[in-house]
Amino acid sequence: MFTVYFSHATTTPFQPGLRQLVDAALVDCGAEWTGLEAEVRLSDGALLYLFGEDESDGMLAEYPVLTSTVAEALLAILSRTNSFLLGDPHGGALVRAMGVVGDTRTPLFFAPQITEADSADALLELLKQIQDDNADSRPTSRPTPAPVSRRSSKPGPGSIILELLFGKAV
Repeated sequence: MFTVYFSHATTTPFQPGLRQLVDAALVDCGAEWTGLEAEVRLSDGALLYLFGEDESDGMLAEYPVLTSTVAEALLAILSRTNSFLLGDPHGGALVRAMGVVGDTRTPLFFAPQITEADSADALLELLKQIQDDNADSRPTSRPTPAPVSRRSSKPGPGSIILELLFGKAV
């Protein structure tokens, strides 16, 4: 499952109305809510999950498989809601639809370079790059645990004094 985050712009309308813009964007690209929580079925049958689409500060989208219809739906939402797309909440990838104006409403902890997507194909390529970057930053194997040092059960010379002072063995 891949996740991207939306950060609303200073020009994104507040509630009420934001959910209607998301719904209109989904209609634009032939998608529809399935009736299950957060689930949207796209025109090619791919699934997209939207969370927080009625929040004023941002929302997120998850998709199991990246398809051109996923990119089309995300671009439609970006355009209608006048939002920015972040690859992750701490990373520097920041994408907006061509022609979107305004700054991010939520302060970011980095100075990102803003990339504009003028088509669903352009956004698809950017999403592939974000996925690859996120995959490269994940650890590939579990770190080896540090060896555990074992204390002998025999008290050391100073432990009796420490136990008397602090009420427990140190």
